[in-house]
Amino acid sequence: MALESLVGLVVGWLVSTFAIWIALKILPGKQKRESLTGAALTAIIGALIFWFFYSIFRIPILSGILAFFVWLYALRKLQGVGWLGALALAILIYIINGIFSLFLPTLL
Repeated sequence: MALESLVGLVVGWLVSTFAIWIALKILPGKQKRESLTGAALTAIIGALIFWFFYSIFRIPILSGILAFFVWLYALRKLQGVGWLGALALAILIYIINGIFSLFLPTLL
């Protein structure tokens, strides 16, 4: 059971890292951490933000809204973009992850 959870965590992190990396490449401009390593750091920080808020606040809507705004702030700081740039990145990441979710279950 613990091994399955660990594998799921690692696969989710890798998929998110790749989605963030693609979004950074698509978004025009020069982000600070456009590398795969920067995308991996951004993915792990985003995961920790959402985990923290969902652990503290048991109300999904409230946790999701709070985590989203903190995630935007983290994107601003990590990637050196403004609020609109962070929002554009978040939307691109969401869309790319959605596309991956269509194909990933069939691959595993």
